[in-house]
Amino acid sequence: MNLSRKRHQVTGTVGVLLLSLSFTALLAWRAYSAPAPPPSASPVLEAYNAHGRGTMMVNGPGCCDGVVFPSTFEMDYEVDRSSGRVNISRLSAALADMDIRFHFLIFETARVQVRCGSARNVSEIVGTLDLSGNLTIPAGAATLGGNSYQERDGAGKCGGGVSDLTLTNNAPLVGSLDPASNSITFSGVFSATTEGNTYNIQLDMTGDYVNRPPVAVFGAEGPGLEAFAQGGCPAVLNGGNPPEPTVEANDPSGLKMYLRSFSRDPDGAWAGADLALDQWFHGRDSEPIKFIGESRRLGPLVFEFGRIHHVTLETTDRAGATATSACHFRVVDTTPPSVTAPGSTTVGSTGTDGTTPSASDALRDFLGGASAADSVDSAPTALPPLLNGKEVKDNTLFPIGEWAVTFRYVDRFGNQGTAVSSVRVVAPKK
Repeated sequence: MNLSRKRHQVTGTVGVLLLSLSFTALLAWRAYSAPAPPPSASPVLEAYNAHGRGTMMVNGPGCCDGVVFPSTFEMDYEVDRSSGRVNISRLSAALADMDIRFHFLIFETARVQVRCGSARNVSEIVGTLDLSGNLTIPAGAATLGGNSYQERDGAGKCGGGVSDLTLTNNAPLVGSLDPASNSITFSGVFSATTEGNTYNIQLDMTGDYVNRPPVAVFGAEGPGLEAFAQGGCPAVLNGGNPPEPTVEANDPSGLKMYLRSFSRDPDGAWAGADLALDQWFHGRDSEPIKFIGESRRLGPLVFEFGRIHHVTLETTDRAGATATSACHFRVVDTTPPSVTAPGSTTVGSTGTDGTTPSASDALRDFLGGASAADSVDSAPTALPPLLNGKEVKDNTLFPIGEWAVTFRYVDRFGNQGTAVSSVRVVAPKK
């Protein structure tokens, strides 16, 4: 057995293993979204990058006396919130230069130098994320490839013998992603087989976000939209076939409002410190979504009746990370006119049993004394008042006594508003 050759091969193997693992601890879930397409388009992915530090321990024949190997990692990945799927596109790691002692025989050991160790994923790594931010990567889903050298010169350049290694997780990898507190954790075991020996590598990583993306918050401002002064889509899901989100009109032309961005970014000294752009996009029905302006407050804009409006806010921070917030709605008018009835009054009887509108000027004035206002219809139509549930006509008798009268107005969308007043009919004094 060539002991020197054996030592050289094992040295490279251990170095590569260790450094490869470091990069696996990547997991962080970030808030980046591409510009939101119409609802029929594919799901929006959230893209993140993270970095941090880790520790690794190697267990196998002759290695490694419980030595802890420090490393650093960087990671890029995307999350599809609708399915919980996590796609890790880049996971790279660097292992700190170390000298380790490797046991070959009962009484013989060798010092192994690990220099310039690095590793990265050989293909996309796919995992799942639950609603609590817990990440799971199935066994066998993460394969890393890496290499290490035996020497580093005074200028920092590595050379000498080089070793290559491939590692695969032999059990599920688990992690916790907490973007709100800017932290991630990740741990698991990888295995590699070389020269007939299998080595298990335990990885424990912690890190944070390189740049946490902004949080896009859609907002609206206008008459009747006071509830959205701190953000939110004003649409309400109403029943129908199929159900659809609707917004009440506040103008004869439809919905008139300012678009307001209440977006924030966790990386600035204050909520908006890291924000660079707030861009707005709009489309109708299945038409393409088009850019309509860039501003924290855009408008006023009018959204007409009938069409389904797709409005998207895209917020970008100074590092280029993007988030979107979309609002989809149809403008409707289901609000009845506000009717103001005339004040209660007293009229004299024109006959022994009461009076009619055609016979009493005072009664006619009372019946025509209502008014109405409507934010969408500037001239609501008056309907005949009701007495005992029946429409009042010129010859309708108002007997002696006090009677409740219902006044009615209808707007151009068929919404009817009412108000009630009373009239007292008294017999003439004898």
